[in-house]
Amino acid sequence: AVITAVFICAFLVCVSAALGAQRTIEYMYLAGAEVTEQAQATLVASFEAQNPDIKVNRLRVLSGFPDKITALIATGNAPDVLNLANTYMMSFADELFLYDLMPLVQNTPELQFSRIAPPLLEVFTVDGKLFAIPNTAAPSVYVFNADLFDQSGLSYPSDLYRQDAWTWSAFREMAKKLTVKTPDGRYLVKGAAIHLPRTWLYSNGGQEFDDVKRPTRTFYDSELALETVGFLHSMMWEDESVAMISALTSHIGVNQEMGMAQGKLGMGSVWFSTVTTLAEQLTTVGLVPYPKGPSRAGRYATDFGSYGTAITKQTGDLDAAWRLCSYIAGPAGSAVAASLPGRTPPRPVRITWLPSSVINPEVYSDLLIAGTNRLVSINQNQLQRIIDSQLQAVWNNTVDPKSALSEITRQINAFLTQNPQ
Repeated sequence: AVITAVFICAFLVCVSAALGAQRTIEYMYLAGAEVTEQAQATLVASFEAQNPDIKVNRLRVLSGFPDKITALIATGNAPDVLNLANTYMMSFADELFLYDLMPLVQNTPELQFSRIAPPLLEVFTVDGKLFAIPNTAAPSVYVFNADLFDQSGLSYPSDLYRQDAWTWSAFREMAKKLTVKTPDGRYLVKGAAIHLPRTWLYSNGGQEFDDVKRPTRTFYDSELALETVGFLHSMMWEDESVAMISALTSHIGVNQEMGMAQGKLGMGSVWFSTVTTLAEQLTTVGLVPYPKGPSRAGRYATDFGSYGTAITKQTGDLDAAWRLCSYIAGPAGSAVAASLPGRTPPRPVRITWLPSSVINPEVYSDLLIAGTNRLVSINQNQLQRIIDSQLQAVWNNTVDPKSALSEITRQINAFLTQNPQ
């Protein structure tokens, strides 16, 4: 009996020690959609299974993420780890709030840091310091309805892409041939939808600003910008083969997703994470980047809505926080993410959640290299409103492209002079 009692006591001591050795950290992220919450839960569970000494308390935020972070930092209650959108970076990229992760990266060879897409690293690096390590790419991609292409006798955009012949002119010709109107002018099929004018500008070798983080001037007065906006305008009003996503309903009676599903739209621009929804509604859907523009600097392009994992200066366990960050962004976490619907890892991996019917799924790795970063400055929303309002007049055909671009340049440069970023 004495031996048994001693054994039980020893066992309880061991259990207590084991429990005491487990550390707890907090991880805060935005997850308005349930599929995002499920993905975060799966990633954290996978991490905990491989790191049994660490318990992660997930803190889901449904909306108002930046305001919640600001309030928590101000009261000294910030969580250990944050999942930050690229658009939040310039509000929090400061060593008063976040750790520079580069010294930790340099001591973690198993992270395979060089495999992370350089454009993603660029947006999370400020003044030479890496304030978040990319975990999600969220690239945009052009999708095409293969059935409509078959019916029209057209080659697939993916075939042209593989031949390095996926160009603006090819896109334009395809859009015109796909467009079908009734004798009374109603659209049965619209050739393509236009989503991100800035990405068309990137694909022509141009850029919106001299610096996406701290811009001092815009380049909307450039010849490349005029060529880009003029091209989009001519497809809308001369060819009548494309429309802005926001105007699709007035052309074909439904939005982009339903237009693709109902065979009323040939090509559309979506975020990669939504491809599975389209693939479930179409017999076959294909993927390509934005086509290459005609300038000498023309290139294939995409746009990132990326996220990165950051560690707050208020963490009480830097080691545990870094282990979570490096796992999510590393090879193991990326492999898990690649199997979760809608997740887009920051490194070239096979996206296994894509349906087998999708054409050209391997383009994902190319998108990571072709990616460009949008404006992420402090006053990004105000600047974007200036751009959108003036371009909308072009899409409505009430202002010519050159006049609109001149006004964008005037307003933005005046704003930046008064409001340094």
